[in-house]
Amino acid sequence: MGLLERSLTVDVLKVVAAQLIVWHHFSAYGPMADTMNLAWPALMEWLYRYARIAVQVFLVVGGYLAAQSVMNKPIKHPVVSIVKRYLRLVPFYILALALISLAVAVSRETIHANWLPNEPAAWQFLAHAFLAHDLLGFEALSSGAWYVAVDFQLYASLILLCHALQTDNCKPLSIGIALLCIASMWQFNRVDKLDIWAIYYFAAYGLGVLAAWAKRSTFDAQVFWITALLAVGALWFEYRTRLTLALVTAVWLVIKPKGLVHWTPMKRVVHRLSNSAYVLFLTHFGVIVLFSAMWNKSHFYDPDMAFALTSFAWLCCVGVGLFLHEKAEVPIHHWVSQKSKEVFLRFAH
Repeated sequence: MGLLERSLTVDVLKVVAAQLIVWHHFSAYGPMADTMNLAWPALMEWLYRYARIAVQVFLVVGGYLAAQSVMNKPIKHPVVSIVKRYLRLVPFYILALALISLAVAVSRETIHANWLPNEPAAWQFLAHAFLAHDLLGFEALSSGAWYVAVDFQLYASLILLCHALQTDNCKPLSIGIALLCIASMWQFNRVDKLDIWAIYYFAAYGLGVLAAWAKRSTFDAQVFWITALLAVGALWFEYRTRLTLALVTAVWLVIKPKGLVHWTPMKRVVHRLSNSAYVLFLTHFGVIVLFSAMWNKSHFYDPDMAFALTSFAWLCCVGVGLFLHEKAEVPIHHWVSQKSKEVFLRFAH
């Protein structure tokens, strides 16, 4: 029952973080945000400045889930594991970028603002498909594109470390993850220009990895708590709200008590929303674009109307996320898995 309890905890964290990120983008883009800012400047400022750090929760949870998937499993073929992750992330990501580009194209004449992406070139779209648009200096086609690239880098780093350091007792691997995590906290996470590289985010991701392994053994628990203590030291040296949230999230995942879980209908809803969080993260920018175009055409000026329409747009984002997760992402993933399975088996042997 403990695993179910932790799974529910992860689901709640993902759902809350996803909604905060969506509202952050509603506060950052579009004419409705400008209108709401006239009536509720403090709220809009908070959403813009602080809701975006909820991405740290995703980074910790991403490390936590990735670490569980590789725990006590020798990584004999790291390339296979990395390619599988790529195929898990990218097919729907490309579909989402195509849908957003279509939404931008039909809204371009109505929205005249610099937050709207330019018409994508073929090389730009290809760079996104290979998760290298930031590295190559291309403009992002969506607000969530950077995270997919970073998530892939972080997972690949974890797999390569597992392959290089995993032994029978797993101690070298835990120490290696902790050292990289500490290096990120104390140095790399403080250099803003590194924010397109995995090492910048490994402070949060590594805490998630170590949190997943903390209950595996006394040694792993000690590694986690020493790393957490050094995180406090890094915060004393240079305070960062994002690192504070990552640390609190990781500690909560470790200390949350086990308990009996009753899968009520509400918890099933949370589970579905959690499963669709990736799709929500990728597609909500397109909804913001379409509603912004609608607002401009309607010539509304009332902040209450802006808030009501933004709330409706948010519900549409959630609905689109659920629909596309179940009707597009899951079938695409199953199809890609079936087609690639034989190739991976042949490569492994």
